[in-house]
This record gives sequence, structure tokens and C-alpha cells, in this order.
Amino acid sequence: MASRSWQVGVVAFGTLFLAGHAVAGVAGGASLKAPPESASKKAILQQNTDFFYNNITLQSSISYAYSDSNTLNLNGFLALGAIFLGNINVSKVKSSIYTFTESAYVPISRRVQLVVNVPLVYRQSTYESAGANYSSTQYSEATVSSGGPRLGDISFGGYYQILNESRNWPSLTASLLVTVPTGINPYGIKVYQPDPNNTNLSVPTKEPTGNGVWTLTPGLSFVSTSDPAIFFGNISYYYNLQRSFSDISTSQGVVQPGQVRLGDAFQYSLGVAYALNERLSVSTSFADRLQQQTDIRALGGSWVPIVGSGANVAVANLGLTYAFTPDTSMIMNLGIGLTSSAPNFQLTATIPYDL
Repeated sequence: MASRSWQVGVVAFGTLFLAGHAVAGVAGGASLKAPPESASKKAILQQNTDFFYNNITLQSSISYAYSDSNTLNLNGFLALGAIFLGNINVSKVKSSIYTFTESAYVPISRRVQLVVNVPLVYRQSTYESAGANYSSTQYSEATVSSGGPRLGDISFGGYYQILNESRNWPSLTASLLVTVPTGINPYGIKVYQPDPNNTNLSVPTKEPTGNGVWTLTPGLSFVSTSDPAIFFGNISYYYNLQRSFSDISTSQGVVQPGQVRLGDAFQYSLGVAYALNERLSVSTSFADRLQQQTDIRALGGSWVPIVGSGANVAVANLGLTYAFTPDTSMIMNLGIGLTSSAPNFQLTATIPYDL
């Protein structure tokens, strides 16, 4: 009996010693580590560019955007306040934009990361207008494209993590991107009438793939985790530099040098994501971009505003991410336009992968 009591005492003392050693390890922060971040949360951060990679990482993205718009032009006047006398012209434009973007993320340190984005863009638009054979019931149409996939505007820049996420503070990341006008610019593209029997229909000779000016885009984003939800948001400002062009005229046979002052833009977004399990997550967000009016001037002339160039582009986004492995995931996003300036919808698929 005494021998058994001695064995029980030794076991109890050893258990207390090991428990005390473990508590001391936790207090000193020496041996225990935090649980690893789930692959689904990593995919959410990648979707919002708040994830800092350990190695050089490539990211392939392909998107399709579709929009259509109807315009009613009235040339006449109202008689007796109710009867319209004159010409009625109905026009419709249907546009499709295919974009493939290859991005490279280069980590400099745990807080600094560089990025470069190279897009290939294919645009196609179909223009329809009433007035064929001088009849309001007959339509003419013409399809114009960018002439195959063409290089868009390349951008590059960097991200700096100001704050790591903690119990009381979200993560804060500052960014600065520079966009280079490497795509086909929209200025100086000539307009013509494809149907000689319909003077209402005028279309461009080709579709642009870029903005044509240098753009500086500072931004600030945040991510805050409140299990099982992850809140995220972003604000950014698009500062477009004034630029001169050898031709800004849209008239056939006319060359008019001039300058373009593309309107600056302010954009903000807010969203929430849910990690459903280790691999799958869903998100919803709202993004709004407020575009100022664009001004142009001919060489030696004064600035003239382009009526209707200002825009409010509001989009509701639905996202889905699935992590195939801890390092590879598929990010899907469906954007639904909420204003007339936004595309009807835009579907984007993105896959990041380590070299």
C-alpha cells in the first residue's frame, strides 16, 4: 500500500511539473504558436490585395464585361404641350470587353511588396440606329472592334502594410500605383457613317484599349476579422496627368493637335466575406467610382468640357473563392452594374500561384 501511494505521488508531481512548465512557456511566448491561417481566409485577402506573399507570385486574371445602352434623340418641339413635331432617333450600343491580365507580386520585406500588371484587351461594340432609308422604323448597324487582342495600359507600384491586424485594430495597407498609357488611346479616332442611307449612324473606326494618359493612384485599404466574418474596404484616388496629343479631332481628313485633361476619379468600396470552411469562402461588396468631367483644348485654344464625360460607376459584387491547395486558389467575382455608367455585368476569374 505504501509503495502504491508513493507511485501515485510521483505521477501527480510530474503532472503538476509539466503543467507548470507549459504555462511558463505560454507566458514567455517561447514554444507555442498561433494556429495556421486557413486557406479560405488567405484567398479572401488575396482577392482584396491585402495579402503579402513570401515568394514571387504570379496572378492570372480573365474578365468579361458587357453593357448596352439606349439613347433617344428628339429633334423638334412640343405643340400644345403634348404633341411632338419633329424627328425621333433611337440609338443602341452593345459592348463587350475581354481582358486578360498577368500580374507579378514581388515581396521586398514582410511589409513591402511590389506589383506589375500587364493587360491584354479585346473590345467589340455594335452600334444600331434608326433612320435607314430616312425611315424611323428601319435600322442600320455596324460592329467595331479593337482589331484583336491589344495591349492595354500597364500599371506598376507597391503596397506597404502600415498596421498588422490585432484585437483592437484592423490591418491597414497603403498603396501607390502608376498607370502607363501603353494601350490604344481614344483621342483622334475618326468617326464615319457606315450606311450612306442613314445619316443618324456614326461609328468610330476602331475601339480604344486604354485611357491615353499617365495616372497616379494612391490608396488605403483595411481588413478586420470578426469570426466568422471578415470586413474589408478601400479608398483610392485616380489623379490623371494632363497630356498633349498630335490629333484630337474625330473628323475624317482633319488633324488637330491639342491637349486632354482627363477628369480625376475617387473610388471607395466596402464588403464582408465569410469563410465557410477550410477551402471555401463567399463575399459581397459595394464599389462606387465618381469620375469628374474631362476637358480638351485645341492647340492655341481654350479648354472645352466634354458634356457627359463625368460619371458615377456603382457596382455590387458577389465573390466566391476556393482554395485548391494552401498556395493555389480560384477567385471568382460577379459585378452587377447599378448605374447607367457601369457595365451591366462583369465576370472575373483569378488564379494566383507561386513560382
